[in-house]
Amino acid sequence: MENIELTRKELYDLVWENPLSKLAKKYNLSDNGLRKVCKKLDIPLPKNGYWQKIQYNKKVSIEKLPVNNTVETSITLKFRDNSETTINGIENELNQLTKEIKNELKETIIFPEKLTKPLQLISDAKNDLKTKEPSYFHNIKGLLNTSPDILNITVAPQNVKRALLFMDIFIKAVQKRGHNVITKGGTKIVIDSVQLSIGLRERLKRTIIKSTHWDSTELNPSNILSLRLDAYPASEWTDTNTSKLEDKIPNIIAKLELQAVIEKRRTIEREMWHTEYERQRKIEQDFKERKEREIIKTKMLFSDAEKFDKATIYRNFIAATEQNAIKENNLTEELKEWIKWANEKADWFDPFTNRKDELLNDNDREEFHKPKQSNNNYYRY
Repeated sequence: MENIELTRKELYDLVWENPLSKLAKKYNLSDNGLRKVCKKLDIPLPKNGYWQKIQYNKKVSIEKLPVNNTVETSITLKFRDNSETTINGIENELNQLTKEIKNELKETIIFPEKLTKPLQLISDAKNDLKTKEPSYFHNIKGLLNTSPDILNITVAPQNVKRALLFMDIFIKAVQKRGHNVITKGGTKIVIDSVQLSIGLRERLKRTIIKSTHWDSTELNPSNILSLRLDAYPASEWTDTNTSKLEDKIPNIIAKLELQAVIEKRRTIEREMWHTEYERQRKIEQDFKERKEREIIKTKMLFSDAEKFDKATIYRNFIAATEQNAIKENNLTEELKEWIKWANEKADWFDPFTNRKDELLNDNDREEFHKPKQSNNNYYRY
């Protein structure tokens, strides 16, 4: 691993040309660590959706590097070659971030004998647990369980003090890292707008109860505390024979921060997938609508052409009828009336003239192509 020195301007160019996750794999930093370096050097970062717009060739705005004479002009980073990145992967990133957090929070994660200036969330949980009785439900038998919208804590009465003390120090450490905790709809750590659900509970131990006829099992508090992160995949930290849950706060926070990066990446990927899905759906919908309009226009073209052709045939027939009557000296007043009437019907049928007809306007012209009964005496009533 070799050191590489970057000027403030060079690092600014890099973070606007590459996603932080990609740069973090190149240098010996986590996404969050690199973000902190940029913050320290007053380097603006791309907003949410920036790389998605880049992918789809959409217009983006790039923030200028502000003039700041109070920050360093360069930074030294450790360059990771491909082999080291492949070998260490996410575990190395977690270890590096854990060390960073442990060093930063060493004054925060000191556990006193009792609660000192507890957070309001802790006071609310303490008062809530005072009103509870141990549960008789099989999966939480003997445990106290906080109410909805209170810190998610499920422990035996004798471990309430320890649980509250742990959560107080843990949340203060989380806040020290610039994150937040909410309890509406469940306890969630909020990291860069990503909400991660957690819960502190005491594990139950299974005891076999011997009986004359058959054995049964009973679940009882084990005095072992665990903190669970409900994500995919889920993570859990517990008391062990060699360490307490309190000792794992730096590792827990590091995991939460890395998980937030993963969740944000997943959100962006889902948004990109949804955007692409909607784009394809719109293309298909537009094509379907174009096709339907084309079918309607084509049918209208063919129908009008046929109507015009038949209207021409009708007029030729009417003219021939008139000429034949003149030739045979049989052009009666009745036939003249019929010729006038027939030409009006041809005008009604012709798509160019489209003459209105009081009696036939409600009828489909296609019905008149082939009369059901033929009658040579068309002009007779």
